Amino acid sequence: MQQLVCLSLLALLAGSSADRSGQTVTQLIIDEGSDVILPCSVSTEVDITTKVFDWKKDRQTEVFFYDQGDHYNKGRDGQDQQFKGRVEHFPNELTSGNASIIISNTKVADSGNYTCIFPNLQEGSIVSSVQLVVSQTVTLLIIDEGSDAILPCSVSTKVDITSDRFDWKKDPQTEVFFYDRGDHNNNGQDQQYKERVSHFPNELTSGNASIIIRNTKVADSGNYTCIFPDLQEGSIVSSVQLVVRASPKPYTMMSNATDDGVMLTCEVLGASPQPKLQWQDTNGKVLESDEPQVTEKGRRYYVTLQTTVKQTETKCFVCVATQEAISHTVKAEITVPVSEKCETPGISVRDVIMLGIGLLVGCAVGAVGIGGTVIYFKFNRKESRGHKDQSTTNGHPVKMSELSHEDPDANERLTVAVE
Repeated sequence: MQQLVCLSLLALLAGSSADRSGQTVTQLIIDEGSDVILPCSVSTEVDITTKVFDWKKDRQTEVFFYDQGDHYNKGRDGQDQQFKGRVEHFPNELTSGNASIIISNTKVADSGNYTCIFPNLQEGSIVSSVQLVVSQTVTLLIIDEGSDAILPCSVSTKVDITSDRFDWKKDPQTEVFFYDRGDHNNNGQDQQYKERVSHFPNELTSGNASIIIRNTKVADSGNYTCIFPDLQEGSIVSSVQLVVRASPKPYTMMSNATDDGVMLTCEVLGASPQPKLQWQDTNGKVLESDEPQVTEKGRRYYVTLQTTVKQTETKCFVCVATQEAISHTVKAEITVPVSEKCETPGISVRDVIMLGIGLLVGCAVGAVGIGGTVIYFKFNRKESRGHKDQSTTNGHPVKMSELSHEDPDANERLTVAVE
């Protein structure tokens, strides 16, 4: 499944500084595609309806020129093609001395230094200086390993790009896909992408330069850019952050059962991005654990987390693996066996002992003897005959066994002899 998220890196940041001449420079940082107001007002609020002011970018590019009511939006020639149909002023505020402009649907290429000049004022005074930074919008794609990923790229206007050139790169030097006026043999393509990347030839007439990467791998994760080198300044039209995730389910197991508890181990093998592991009980309480053991190989992570649990109200525990970078969580449960009381069916050890004592007393006063049987009971701290599973007294199964006279460990057990 492919997830698309547009990362709004910066909504609008504004600040100010001074250039070498002492002129105050307003700094604006906005997201690509946003509208931005470049401020300019004469020091005194005078009517500038009959004045002349000129907005330029980097001191040369013509952005907006106003001359006593005449301007580019009324058909005046001279405006740079980059700003055609995207720049307006505020006619209702001219009487208050406001010469600000608004640039709509900003592009990364709009970044630069803007000046608002009143040429008929003393020495052609620069009334306002603005440094504009248009931040590239990054598309975040999160997909499962083995899936196909479509990396989007379209020029701002739907024009036929069949006769154009565009280049897809990763991080930012690896060659992914290069289209050159119909030729896309990709002799310089990185070996990683051989025979796995293609474009959409039937959509070139609509300005679509998107590509598809098939059978994605964790190693494909990274930052991709779609560049049109013949556009002004080799414009980056699209930036994509691709995350190919591997999210295997945790593997859980028990070991080292002792009187102190039982060790629980959780392993996640080959995950990407790196997961964070936690042991929890069924109530969601996080258990104290050892430091996780982490190994990284080829952008894949192998993580092990261990904890020791003692007798608790619950016998079910959960290992939670969270990949915070992609907001993904997967869990695995394990059940620790809990024993009943250490008793034989219908009669307790205490009852057996009391019965034996009573019989011995009876023998002493001449009662009828009962001969020949010795019964041994043990708490199975060691492996018992006929049983393979280990058990303890800390809440795990405790077995009771009847043993013969020949048991070599009889001196370690509770013995009741009846003669």
